[in-house]
Amino acid sequence: MKRFFSQLKKRVKASPLHYVYNVKDDLGRGRSCMLLSSIMAGLVGQLSGGLFYTSFLLMYGLDKSRIGILTFIPYITCLLNLFSPILLERFKKRKWILVISKMAFYTVNIIGITLLPMLVRDPNALLIWFVILIIIANSINQLFASGFSAWNANFLPDNVRVDYFNSSSCINSAITYAVTLAVSAIGDALKGTAHEGTMLIAIRFIAFALALIDCVIWLVPKEYPYAKKARTKFSNIFTLPVRNKRFLGTILIAASYTFALNLPNATLNAYILEDVGISYTLCNGINATYFLFFLFFSNMWKSLISRHYWFRAFAIVLLLHAATYYAYAFVTADTVWLYVTVRFTQHVLGVATGTIMASLPYINLPDEDRTNYLSFHTIVANLAAFFSMMLGTVFTGLMGNSVLRIFGYPFSSTQILLFVCAVLQCVVALICVISARALTPPEIYGGLQHARKKRL
Repeated sequence: MKRFFSQLKKRVKASPLHYVYNVKDDLGRGRSCMLLSSIMAGLVGQLSGGLFYTSFLLMYGLDKSRIGILTFIPYITCLLNLFSPILLERFKKRKWILVISKMAFYTVNIIGITLLPMLVRDPNALLIWFVILIIIANSINQLFASGFSAWNANFLPDNVRVDYFNSSSCINSAITYAVTLAVSAIGDALKGTAHEGTMLIAIRFIAFALALIDCVIWLVPKEYPYAKKARTKFSNIFTLPVRNKRFLGTILIAASYTFALNLPNATLNAYILEDVGISYTLCNGINATYFLFFLFFSNMWKSLISRHYWFRAFAIVLLLHAATYYAYAFVTADTVWLYVTVRFTQHVLGVATGTIMASLPYINLPDEDRTNYLSFHTIVANLAAFFSMMLGTVFTGLMGNSVLRIFGYPFSSTQILLFVCAVLQCVVALICVISARALTPPEIYGGLQHARKKRL
């Protein structure tokens, strides 16, 4: 038995996970805290957002278009990132102000929105107050969120980034969706009963308790000095990234994908719940299996990324991902089997897209003035999501309940948006192929060329 545990200990130490999450090392402890925080944030997002949030809003009489408005409104506050570097660079130590800002965001976004319908009964006034609270909460978040990114960048050197994002996504998905699945079973049991409203409100209070744990986690990791090269100016948030062509190109690719992906997202949950009739348990049950796909496919995608680097690998994955959205456009109440097939296929590809999208901001990120660069990335990404969801919501509102017949097959607004999403992903894939050489750091591109010659 002693020998068994000795061998087990050696294997654990030899595992990449030991290096990534070694709590005895400052960087490893930082990544461990990032993982724990992502788990808490994932649970908070699933319980206070997603399907439960959509049902909460439907319960108070909001239709698809109004829910779409509340979904894309948070992204407009990204413009406040313009002030983030000026605000944060006044502080040499930012830990406490970042934690307090996160707590304030959660309080307004969860508790405020939960209690609001108890105070405001008129549907039009309720929508207005929802918008106000969402803007306040996300304004706080946007002012300080890039501070977390600049802090976290210290824990993610290039040699550990793929292992971290692969493993953290796997662990996060396993825990988040397992809990969400259990809650979904309760939700389906109470759906349509007199207790459904109480259940939805209770879920939001549980989410807030987990949000407080997320805040406490950030008191643990070490905070490093923030390297600074340029003099603090308001214009730095634009001028520095624009002058760095590789960083700018990388961010524009990420934003293009974000725009494509979010076109149907403002109304997709409402479509799945109301029109297709998918239950909480089926939807979140499929999501709960996501971690298994990390276990089986992460090495395959890691190998693809190492052979082709981020951009060409992204192009390959996007072309495959686009095919799933073409299929998604044909999901209706009569083709629930297709929904299951599409979602499982997207899980396989999601391992790659999630890792690549999480890594893109760091690929060409300089060591100095990171707050400016990451704030620029946040602004561009959020504006892409905002305009995408807004266009999707406006299109859904204009089309209403009417359908467009193509070759005799009826398509609703959400189905059409899913089809357009697929087309745009193919366009982004083409951009990745064309710009791969220019955006890949020269030292890495040379190594890739040498490796290809050896394989030939």
